[in-house]
Amino acid sequence: MKVIKGRKDLAIFLQNLEHSVIYRNDLEQYPTDAETAATVLFNAFMSGDIAGKSVVDLGTGNGIFAIGANVLGAENVLGIDIDPEQIRIARINGEGTGIKFMEMDVSDVTGHFDTVIMNPPFGSVVKAADRPFMEKALEIGNKIYAIHNLKGVEFVSKFYGKNATVLRIDRMGIRVPRIYAHHTSDYSVIPSVIFELKCRTSTQ
Repeated sequence: MKVIKGRKDLAIFLQNLEHSVIYRNDLEQYPTDAETAATVLFNAFMSGDIAGKSVVDLGTGNGIFAIGANVLGAENVLGIDIDPEQIRIARINGEGTGIKFMEMDVSDVTGHFDTVIMNPPFGSVVKAADRPFMEKALEIGNKIYAIHNLKGVEFVSKFYGKNATVLRIDRMGIRVPRIYAHHTSDYSVIPSVIFELKCRTSTQ
């Protein structure tokens, strides 16, 4: 297993994962950059929510959160995505790790997990596309780490607040490469927030 000594080391490791060259705008797909993923994962690790825990990555894409959680010592990890191409890439990246990657709709995920990590659609292309992810995370998780658009932070806070305690909200710029025809620059930075939540039904 790769030895990770800190957040920077984790980011370098994640940077080397393979990415898809095909993305679907209707699903608001974009790759989570390694710096963002490392920050989310290391925060979760330092809070005691990765090592020895069951972790699910909703909308796993190339598997970056799932693989990072595995490297940080998660006991078992599941990554799900509705797009077969993303699951194909995730399985390549996760070969030999024991991570389970499944092609499925987020609404169909069952079971219960210590930690949910996700970078869901922001709902800017398809309105409320993030809602099924938020609902499922609250249903199946004890702790949640989720990335959302800064523009929607008030609504998201209220939505989560009905069934979870918001422990922390950090602002961050998500770096997105030019992957769609409407993109005009090589990279853009989306003002975002990272939520850390504890579900009120949690036994932790």
